[in-house]
Amino acid sequence: MVHLSHVTKAAIALLALPVLATQAGTSTCEVTDSDACAIDSLTASTDDGSVLIYPGGDTRCAFDDYTDSVTTFASNSTYFFQVFPAAEASKKKLLLFFQGGGACVDKYTCDFALQCQLGASSLITTKASVTDSGIMNRTLDGNVFNDYNIVYLPYCTGDLFVGNKYLEPYESVYNQALGNKQCLGQDQGMYMNGYNNTMAVLKWALANYPDPEQLVIGGYSAGSLGAQMWSAYVAKTWGVESKGTKFQVLADSYVGVFPEHKTPASELINYYGGCGLVGFPDSMAAECEAETATVIEMVSSLMNEAPSAEWLFIDSIADKTQRKFYELVLLGIAGYPFTNLLPADEFYGNMTEILDAYSAFMNVTRFNIDSDQHVWLTGNTYESAESLEGGYLGDILSSWLAHPSTPEATTTTSTSTPEASTAAAPTPAPTTKPAPTTVSAKTSKPLAFSPQAQQLQELKQLMCSLLPHFNLHAPLC
Repeated sequence: MVHLSHVTKAAIALLALPVLATQAGTSTCEVTDSDACAIDSLTASTDDGSVLIYPGGDTRCAFDDYTDSVTTFASNSTYFFQVFPAAEASKKKLLLFFQGGGACVDKYTCDFALQCQLGASSLITTKASVTDSGIMNRTLDGNVFNDYNIVYLPYCTGDLFVGNKYLEPYESVYNQALGNKQCLGQDQGMYMNGYNNTMAVLKWALANYPDPEQLVIGGYSAGSLGAQMWSAYVAKTWGVESKGTKFQVLADSYVGVFPEHKTPASELINYYGGCGLVGFPDSMAAECEAETATVIEMVSSLMNEAPSAEWLFIDSIADKTQRKFYELVLLGIAGYPFTNLLPADEFYGNMTEILDAYSAFMNVTRFNIDSDQHVWLTGNTYESAESLEGGYLGDILSSWLAHPSTPEATTTTSTSTPEASTAAAPTPAPTTKPAPTTVSAKTSKPLAFSPQAQQLQELKQLMCSLLPHFNLHAPLC
């Protein structure tokens, strides 16, 4: 029997995508048959200027309520979303922003027992949470979204906001090999309910902000891909093409670099049950269900549904989290401890290839940063992030959002492929000109085995020795 030490659990935490959210006091409203929680009838919190809305109905998070006293893991089934009304009740500008927070990829990772056993390092967020940082920070001077109505969609289903299926309780040999056995036998299935949650939020948003002059859909990390997947549906639902609404898609730190040679991205969307739900044309929905469509093919088909849209991709050229998720999709849980990430230059090359394909027919702006940091818009110094060509994120966003003028598509990639780098924390922006984000060079090379990595390697070897007894096989065994 293998029990994970504290350092081993810390190493496993490398797989978990970060959840960049803080708790904040808010006023609340529960949707009922007699109360639709109309925004005009609500008073925003004096703490952060937001309102929490509980839509009820068929919304919920992945797991039933549970708190583990040993691992500190906790799940909560209740779903809610957060709204930041604009000042003076103006409804001209609307931002729909999807939270990030990990994703599971197969039956070995999409199960309650594993999340519970990993405790605070669970691979997905399992409770809805609120935020008041970054572009949602109303007290941040110079925040380009301060005059927007912001509808913030929390993420607690591990399915990139497109899931629509229930997974029966499942425990594998991996669970048997891990410690924290109190997490086993809880008989908890997983509700991939991202589709229902998103639909409930969009229904409310449409009723309360039906005719914005400017509509932005965006997200960070897993929420970035969620925003891309929902872009065509939102464009059609709000009638942006017929109304001439300025429609934009803001994708922070997830382009969609997948190991397509092994696992087409559509295989993941189909596993969640989302191929026929998010606005794909019929032909693309069929390719998605056949698990043959790539990221480029899926997103391009959605872009074509709203040809006047403007897209902005914000990415670090050596983003470690995107590269780790690539390895998770490629190798599954058997790939621990992921000591050899996709080289930074290959990641950047793949990302560039994807964005080049989009730029061939769409208005696409890129803001590439010489860093391995994951996620930018949730930090209170996001405006000072500097692109490869020396532009500042605050300035680029301000220009991109400018209304009614439509900026031409721009590209901030350099002619050569830079090596990976590590960014220091961005310095606060002065009142005149933001300070650049400082970076230091770092070459891309395989990581050496640390003691905790060695422990995980031994755990993997043990698992591999057990699998034949169950007539199972894992990619690295």
